[in-house]
Amino acid sequence: MTVSPQTTEPAHGEDRRPLDPRALRTCLAQYATGVAVVTYDSEDGPRGATINSFTSVSMQPPLVLASFARSTNAARLLENRPFVVNVLASNQLDVALQFAGKPREGLEGPWSPTATVPRLRGGVAWLECRPWATYDGGDHLLFVGEVVRHDSRRGDPLLFHRGQFRMVGVGVYDLPRVVQLDGRPVAPWVGHAHRMHEISEPGFLEP
Repeated sequence: MTVSPQTTEPAHGEDRRPLDPRALRTCLAQYATGVAVVTYDSEDGPRGATINSFTSVSMQPPLVLASFARSTNAARLLENRPFVVNVLASNQLDVALQFAGKPREGLEGPWSPTATVPRLRGGVAWLECRPWATYDGGDHLLFVGEVVRHDSRRGDPLLFHRGQFRMVGVGVYDLPRVVQLDGRPVAPWVGHAHRMHEISEPGFLEP
């Protein structure tokens, strides 16, 4: 069942001029996300779709949400179907492209042979969900699933920011406690050297 939102009238004097879609997309692109492939079963076999519009919703009960444009096959097929959210690792760019409609010839999806709901191997995490609710989200449908099984491993996720796939950089706490005013990136070794200085300064490294 798809839940439709209530409509509200604009407040008196409220500015409701249409937004520039390109400017809005540029604004939203500043928010960095992970990359996931939502996989599910269909009459034609296992399918998947790459998304970055995925988020946790609730811990009790454990709910997550994935958003799909109404024009996609996933939006048409996911209604009342169990699905798996596969969080991709940094070395799975080819998998992200494979399920984003840009497949590489000869590349097969790394399907898990033991999963009851189609699932991919090699990611940093996966969450198997049963359908909870579907909500009207304008030109998208919002699929909320209840997590029934999950697993994760250590590793860096694949990221998406400003229209590009990216990798995890230097951790904030690995950087020296000096404000960089010129915007130049700080080399990773600088943070490690700073930590070594903190350890050696009190004499912890003295023989």
